[in-house]
Amino acid sequence: MTVHARTTSPTALLRRAIVRACGLIAMFTLPLAAQAGGWESVHQSSTWLTVTVDEAVTKRTALWFDSQWRRMGLGAEPQQLLLRPGVQWTLTPGARVAGGYAYIATAPYGEVPSATPLREHRLWQQLALSHRAGRVSFAHRYRWEQRWLAPVVGGETQVFQYQQRARYLIRAQTPLGGLTRAGQPVIAFVYDEMLLPVGHGTATGRLAQNRASVGVGIPLDTRHRIEVGYLNLWNALSTAQTNEFNHTLTIGLVRTVAR
Repeated sequence: MTVHARTTSPTALLRRAIVRACGLIAMFTLPLAAQAGGWESVHQSSTWLTVTVDEAVTKRTALWFDSQWRRMGLGAEPQQLLLRPGVQWTLTPGARVAGGYAYIATAPYGEVPSATPLREHRLWQQLALSHRAGRVSFAHRYRWEQRWLAPVVGGETQVFQYQQRARYLIRAQTPLGGLTRAGQPVIAFVYDEMLLPVGHGTATGRLAQNRASVGVGIPLDTRHRIEVGYLNLWNALSTAQTNEFNHTLTIGLVRTVAR
């Protein structure tokens, strides 16, 4: 009797990744939905323009920088500016640790705006793991943040309050078709990220934000690509008892480590 080895297509592997991500989302969000059944929901559109740089310094060390210019609608109103530099170290192939600083300026925005603008200084540390299954590559990012936030009243920044937060991101991507003129394939990607406050009374253990995205990456050359995607960002505004859904167009320039 002849036994044929079963092969799994990249599409099937990507579909499994999506199902697993949805399972994780459900595990964390269903208890919250039960608690917040009386909350209102608002839906609004936004646009994020991003730049991400992963620049090697030595064989094991790389500089990291990402910036995000977030606007409401197609850029009509300000939402947030984020600047996040850092340093990454490769432990073994497929495992990297990183740490750095971030500055965030947030404007009152949308249908449920905050009372004042906010300013934030942040320290962050993370562990990033990656692996492959056939033509599909997976990335897991575990990030811990120490945050100092303050309202801006009358042009003056007030007293900073300390918070901390845990984040987990899972991303799967696979090439689509053959190589482009840049010598690299177009990729399809999907990811989900969950953000969880830690050590803040009733907020502890409650999912505060979820970001689910799907998109394509278009190579410009061996190190640069443009990523265009749709991001569904759910934000729990506990003080207003509102579920905020931001339907977001994301456009990003990505510069990766030279291979």
